[in-house]
Amino acid sequence: MAINLFIVTAHLGKDCEQRWTPNGKAVASFSIPVKQGYGDHEKTSWVICKMFGPKAEKLPEYLTKGTKVTVTGEFVMEEWTSQNGERKSAPVIIVDKIEFGGNGGNQAGSQQPARQPQQSQQQAPQNEPPMDWDDQEIPF
Repeated sequence: MAINLFIVTAHLGKDCEQRWTPNGKAVASFSIPVKQGYGDHEKTSWVICKMFGPKAEKLPEYLTKGTKVTVTGEFVMEEWTSQNGERKSAPVIIVDKIEFGGNGGNQAGSQQPARQPQQSQQQAPQNEPPMDWDDQEIPF
């Protein structure tokens, strides 16, 4: 048995779009960039993310171009035939969870972007030296 779980944090490439299936089910879709490689060999691929049902109903008001999100879901390759008969495919994430702000935000079930609490940030104790890692000391 294989596990198909895709998790990525990125900024939306355009505003979320919403449509409705003939039976009245909401479908929200948006695109995110996924980078691979590095330096001169870096390449950006755009992945379509789709969320269905009640979770997708209010997403468009919160997911606008540039919004940082972390999505978790199943990776699939959607395939279709274009109007001129050409076979096409695109990578798609069927979103199970979405967090706003990229780390620790609210999940889509609440439909609200994460808000930072208005509390003072704790400072690190002054008697501890700052962490300074040498690449040779990292075990991986």
